[in-house]
Amino acid sequence: MENPSIPVQPFGKIALSCSGGGYRAASFHLGSMCYLNHAMYDDVPLLEHVKMISTVSGGTITGMVYAQKKQQGASFEEFYHFLLDKLNGIDLLKVGIERLNPTSVWPHPYKNKNLINVFAEQYDREFTGAGLMSDFSIMTSHLEAVVFNCTEFEHGVNFRFRNPGLRQSGNFYNRIPSSQLKEVKLSDVMAASSCFPGGFEPMRWPNDFAHDDAPQLSAQIEEDLLNGVKPLGVMDGGIYDNQGIDSILRYKEDADPPYFDLIIISDVASPDMTAYVPFAEKPKTGLRTLTLKAVKKWIKAINVLVDIILWLIMLVGFLVPLLFRTGGTWVTGACWAIAGMASMILIGKAVLLMKLHKIAYGLLLKVRNVIPPFFLKRLANFNVGELSLHRVEPLLMDRINSLLTLLTSVFLKVVRRLNYNRLYEHEDYKYRRFSSLIKCLTRSNFAADLSNVTTAPAASMLTTPAANKKQSFFRGNYAKDIGPKIQLVVEEAAAFGTTLWFTEQEKMDEVLRKLVASGQITMCYNLILYLEQLMFSRDKGYEGLDVATQDKLQALYERCIADWMSFKDNPMFLVDGMAQKGH
Repeated sequence: MENPSIPVQPFGKIALSCSGGGYRAASFHLGSMCYLNHAMYDDVPLLEHVKMISTVSGGTITGMVYAQKKQQGASFEEFYHFLLDKLNGIDLLKVGIERLNPTSVWPHPYKNKNLINVFAEQYDREFTGAGLMSDFSIMTSHLEAVVFNCTEFEHGVNFRFRNPGLRQSGNFYNRIPSSQLKEVKLSDVMAASSCFPGGFEPMRWPNDFAHDDAPQLSAQIEEDLLNGVKPLGVMDGGIYDNQGIDSILRYKEDADPPYFDLIIISDVASPDMTAYVPFAEKPKTGLRTLTLKAVKKWIKAINVLVDIILWLIMLVGFLVPLLFRTGGTWVTGACWAIAGMASMILIGKAVLLMKLHKIAYGLLLKVRNVIPPFFLKRLANFNVGELSLHRVEPLLMDRINSLLTLLTSVFLKVVRRLNYNRLYEHEDYKYRRFSSLIKCLTRSNFAADLSNVTTAPAASMLTTPAANKKQSFFRGNYAKDIGPKIQLVVEEAAAFGTTLWFTEQEKMDEVLRKLVASGQITMCYNLILYLEQLMFSRDKGYEGLDVATQDKLQALYERCIADWMSFKDNPMFLVDGMAQKGH
């Protein structure tokens, strides 16, 4: 063989990564896995050739449930319909908020009562059925490795939960002993992997992973308390690596050639981001003309006016009975009651203002203490009192908007690009990788020129296409290659947000079915491109494969082409077919 980067046994050992992205990710990955189960290679579904699954956040929902069901001996159809029903029927947010009510009993002595832990309860009840990490101690399915990725908040690196016996879980700095790992509930791992910043708080290792049947975890918590060791914050795996690529590349990383014949990345994270737009200043009218100095003046004037009114009420209340000699009548009682209330309000207001001044002064001192003297000297020349809301509003909003853009988009895009580049810039993986990206079949992301070979999805976010355009099934014409029916499905799927629920309107619009179909269609498309890359490459490594392997690749290619024509005719054909099998 002229090119050793082409695997001797294509599809022999596959690694599958499932990115984060809430229910969008869970549904899309379900479709991706469904098509891999549909496509046959060597008379075996491609999914059965997957040896490792690495999951992040929403992808952990699908990947974990699949791995658990396979351990239990379930068929793919049983897993598919189980997860589809759960995704369609469970509103995690609604039930989670109900469990946060103060009247709701919280039976967990070590766990904090917060949103992510009530989500973990629901995962346990609805998705994983009290399953433990010990369920993966002996792998009995086609899988040999499962990795559920999180991020720890002490060193800012990956924190992995792996099947026991594979390698130690945790990370270099914080290792999880096997005895403790086996006690961990799958639902808590699912929650930790998917608790995205802003929506949830971090989970605490080991405290939030303890339960009634976890003596080793409970003992570790007591020991940590005794030694003053604080729990470790663990959160969404997408913060470190939202595609789960790192865990795959590190698995048997010393193997030569690479251990996996193919790495498939199922990814719903978008390469695009909304550009930062400066805050548009509003006209300097109305309240926006007010300065801090003017506000203080108005507050002082209102305070004086209120005091005058209260003093008048109090004086009138005491003087009326004396002037009109009402004696012991009800009028006297009413007047004195009103006067007493006014005096109590005056005293209460004075006490409250004193406390507010004290609190404000304390906060001011705290702020001053964190500002270096260098800046304090220069701020002394800044007249804050003359600053109007018209000027303060853009100053604050531009900083807030830029910070949010940085945290929610820029950092994630940079990390995403770095991890993709590790895979796509490595020559050994040139013919051992492809990505199935949720946006790659939308009109705005479709590759217009299929002869333009890219080195990584950071450039076009599409799988490297066949080098010989004449032999490619796709010609770069969106209307002819993709067509309006597929476009409607993939555009709606790609536009779905990162949530853990479907609204009533989204259920009526069958968004879940469209997300699953989008995963199937996109996987089929990228599988065709990958097969063309193998079969039509200028490197001519394909000719070095044995005839039987070439025949199997050709048969798979023809099957994918036939499926693609079916998708163009009816994008829901495989979803509908699975529904019929469910009955």
